[in-house]
Amino acid sequence: MALASNALTTVADVKTYMGITASTDDTLIETLVNNVSDQIERYCDREFKQKTFTEYVDGRGDRTIAVGNPPVISVDLVAFGARNSISVQSSDSSDLLATVGIEDDQARLFRYTSSGSAVTTSLTFADYPTTALLAAQINSTTGFTATSIFNAPSFALHRLGGRDTTEATAYLTIPDDAESEYRIDYDRGLIHLRADAFPRAAEARRVNHFPNQFQSVFVRYSGGYETIPNALVQAAFELVSDAFRGRDRDRNINQESLGDYNYTVRPMAEWTQSIKALLDPFRRIR
Repeated sequence: MALASNALTTVADVKTYMGITASTDDTLIETLVNNVSDQIERYCDREFKQKTFTEYVDGRGDRTIAVGNPPVISVDLVAFGARNSISVQSSDSSDLLATVGIEDDQARLFRYTSSGSAVTTSLTFADYPTTALLAAQINSTTGFTATSIFNAPSFALHRLGGRDTTEATAYLTIPDDAESEYRIDYDRGLIHLRADAFPRAAEARRVNHFPNQFQSVFVRYSGGYETIPNALVQAAFELVSDAFRGRDRDRNINQESLGDYNYTVRPMAEWTQSIKALLDPFRRIR
């Protein structure tokens, strides 16, 4: 096992914090660091390590949206609207069902044949980075035909869940309005629409506003921390230390004695509040 890509600290730093010099428990500590890092991300509803993010954000009819993983380092693209990029149809009339779906990092083709067999084909964006390449591969997949209408990065395709292709053509779309003017609050991860290049709203009060639609705004950006903030590292230290030292004891016991030696375990409510105090400033509130 190795430290996960989202690990908030290292085995060496945890051992220094806990005053451990031996390497006997390195594998266990590594596991705890990975587990605690996942727990912290789930609690905060976001990722922390710097990387490139591709997100579809809910527009709410406002001029400002928030991305999921601030701070923002750079923004590659902000876009909304829709235009057809690929058309997909079933090519086997005997299939009982044939669907195409677009997930975060792949296209998913599903067939249910007349004999009752389920066949799934996954085409990752890493292997087919443009919609033209993706369309060609779909076209080469048994049971489907596809046509490239407008070539674009595959990662920009709108997410789509299981659209049937046996009764009608499925159109895979991308955002088409990418020429508007934006302002960025890099620290807080806010994107403000200053001027819409192609106003779509009939009402003047809706001009220069993001559409009020589910996952209507596409954002690709570099975000997160190159250096993890001290508060997050400290929270990880405390959670790993607590899990490590408590692995062989009843966590419901507040105080315990062993001969002349006794120790007190912090009540869960107490240490939970101290951890939350470290994490809450980073928590994403939807």
